[in-house]
Amino acid sequence: MDIQILIDMLFALLAIIVSVMMRRVFQLFDRLQDEDRRLAFLISEMGSRFVTRNEITHDIDRVLDRIDKLEEKITLNRRITD
Repeated sequence: MDIQILIDMLFALLAIIVSVMMRRVFQLFDRLQDEDRRLAFLISEMGSRFVTRNEITHDIDRVLDRIDKLEEKITLNRRITD
């Protein structure tokens, strides 16, 4: 066999190996991008489901105001009954 043909066969084999490896790398990149999109969607979905700190603070203030009103009514009723 001629040495040039042997060298060409080695380069062809090397090209096949490199192309298979590159294909696998691109498949992994595509998979990683899909996972990244999925994760970004889940994060945004969770962010829209949960309550913000301001909403919690506002709701706590409303509950405390109602408790204060109830305490006033209780003390007013005690004064009336006493």
